[in-house]
Amino acid sequence: MAQNTNVVILDSTEINRLRQLIATNDTVQQQYDSIAQLAEQYLTDSPRPLKVLHYEGLLETNPDRIDTRKSLADIDKIVTLIYASYGKPDARYARKMKEFVTEWVSIYEPTGNTINENKFCPLLWGYYLFQDQFTAKEKRTVEQWMQRIAKMQRDRPHTPNNNWQAKRMKIIGIIGCITQNQAIKDFSLAGLKEYINTAYYVDSTSHDLVQRDAMHYHISGLKPLLSAFINLSEFDPAFNLFDYSTPQEASVEKSVAYVLPYATGEKTRKEWINSQVKLDHERAAAGLKEYQRGKLFDPADAIPLFEWVSYYHPEWSTKVTQKNESTNAYYGWVGLLNSPQVRKP
Repeated sequence: MAQNTNVVILDSTEINRLRQLIATNDTVQQQYDSIAQLAEQYLTDSPRPLKVLHYEGLLETNPDRIDTRKSLADIDKIVTLIYASYGKPDARYARKMKEFVTEWVSIYEPTGNTINENKFCPLLWGYYLFQDQFTAKEKRTVEQWMQRIAKMQRDRPHTPNNNWQAKRMKIIGIIGCITQNQAIKDFSLAGLKEYINTAYYVDSTSHDLVQRDAMHYHISGLKPLLSAFINLSEFDPAFNLFDYSTPQEASVEKSVAYVLPYATGEKTRKEWINSQVKLDHERAAAGLKEYQRGKLFDPADAIPLFEWVSYYHPEWSTKVTQKNESTNAYYGWVGLLNSPQVRKP
């Protein structure tokens, strides 16, 4: 299963709308109940923090990566606790969130590896949403750890101009907003614009798509951008860059639209045919079916992207989810949280 690296952040008004939906809509009630049941199980789980993550660049079959994924299950638990707290206030959620955050902050040593540290974005948001549980001293400890991550990401000597850069600027932007560090926020804003200017093309493709020859990675670059635009614009509207247009008239919005016919199944494409990245060939050679040369793109793989797109274009999300699943409008919980039913009019 994919690791949760993005989480929908709601304000108090949106949370109240969601709670009203839970109280009045049987489908939403069922969705929430499944989340609350998982959260209840996680309340008795102990954190499994690591000093070092062995993830980026390793094959899925690598034993160290497999062990790291076991620890990163903590991050999925954090996301579940956040979503459970939206449905109802529960002091146990807050206490468990503090435990997860505190344990990881005390053990993990920042390295500046963007792909690895992108995994921590829900943990950063968990601290933000439950920071009233932390003493002034504990807040300083957590925020100093966050600032170390931001500094190491900012000072990287080189970052590939693909989904790495999208995730890097998202991490830095989240930390800048949470810690109210204007310099870090400004760095992220400038970096996001520069990334869009150079990595998205007039034909609506992206550097990711050209480099990897896979819609999988085109989407991998778009999802962190949408989550950053949506969540961080609540701190500063300047972060809302969804329709920001480059001098060549490329935009993230157009690159999302490029995915739409593949997401509905109107078009098909073969993945990985001309990938320029060694790891993709190693994955194929290892027999991993998702990375086989010529594999057809699965439209269902676009659903997580369009659950975020529902914030901007609910009609696009409806096209994708209705084509792929027998739902009324939104495929899952993230799509609901980003929909007009919950978000501000």
